[in-house]
Amino acid sequence: MATGWHTVIVGGGAAGLAAAIFCARKLGGERILLLEKAPRVGKKLLATGNGTCNITNRHADPSHYHGADAARFCAPALEAFPPSACVEFFRSLGIVCAPREAGREYPLCEQAAAVLDCMRLELAALGVTERCDAAVTAIRPTKNGFTVHTADETVSARHVIVCTGGAASPSLGGSAEGYTLVTALGHRKTPLFPSIVQVKTDVTYVKAMKGLRTDATVRFLLDGKEQCSHTGELLFTEYGISGPAVMQISRAVGDWERRKRGVMTAQIDLLPSFSLTDLTAELSRRPKRPAEHFLTGLLNKRIGQTVCRAAGLSLTDPVNDPARLAHLIKAFPLTVHGTQGFGGAQVTAGGIDTNDVDPHTMQSRLVKHLYLIGELLDIDGDCGGYNLQWAWASAYAAAQAVIGA
Repeated sequence: MATGWHTVIVGGGAAGLAAAIFCARKLGGERILLLEKAPRVGKKLLATGNGTCNITNRHADPSHYHGADAARFCAPALEAFPPSACVEFFRSLGIVCAPREAGREYPLCEQAAAVLDCMRLELAALGVTERCDAAVTAIRPTKNGFTVHTADETVSARHVIVCTGGAASPSLGGSAEGYTLVTALGHRKTPLFPSIVQVKTDVTYVKAMKGLRTDATVRFLLDGKEQCSHTGELLFTEYGISGPAVMQISRAVGDWERRKRGVMTAQIDLLPSFSLTDLTAELSRRPKRPAEHFLTGLLNKRIGQTVCRAAGLSLTDPVNDPARLAHLIKAFPLTVHGTQGFGGAQVTAGGIDTNDVDPHTMQSRLVKHLYLIGELLDIDGDCGGYNLQWAWASAYAAAQAVIGA
């Protein structure tokens, strides 16, 4: 038996929770139904910022977003709901934000769980109906709106907002199910690939540095041509490289892995504060010690010893060619094999083609009163609060359209 709602929101992640609150504050919560396939809403939100929840970034603008038409598509929503509005929205829920480096905003309490709790408390106070373990199997247009089908029931709605997220982080609920729901209604999907993800490399030398962190500049090169670079913390792992310096630019590796064309390499500058000339001079005046100890005091000991081995030196050998070591330190090469896939990714690149979605309202251009928001779309942001800002901004755009319809 079908029951009627003004708006059904499919997906209880960050975008879905925000959309429900925005709609309910104007329409009344008793008219809003939130459906979530998992036993509880917001599981991925709990993991953001390593459990501290990087809510937004003050520098969020279209230049930090990617997709076939990201710069044009993102602009209206980000302008209508900028980071300042996001901070005020969360203040209205009881979450006070505190600025950190590089424009990042975190809850003062540093608890993602508190962010989720405050959103759920608001939903309850507004009277929104929340149903978990309710995976949507189909959305079907009708004369007066839609029927939304789950395994247990069929409900009717005037409006449907789909915010099922992407394929990244399947352990946190990521899947391709949302794309199937929307493509069944005529929407196109661009190729999917992992972003903000760890990178697999040749481990001949990496194994010796496993677990070490260092500040470095990482560059990815395709057939010898630099694609991107970023400076920050680098983590050496059993499979390759990770850390903010890698994750921030890993999208290029995911795209290369998908295309399967050319040779991708990583080039690591282990001492970005030195120029090559200055580093060569510094190495030339270091104490005359065997390779085992030659770089001790300049680099982490294990990293220094690995650089010497990569230069072809035995650890008992004297260092007679400091210029070669300097070149290796400034451009330590690693052959890239790929990424850790969607299982290790924080974000999905690619998604529902934005050409078929109105950027001001998030309404489908193909199906009236159907709204598509968040990571489901072919929009992905840089690391550092940009993806959550897109979730909030796109949810706000859709909600305002629903409220005004």
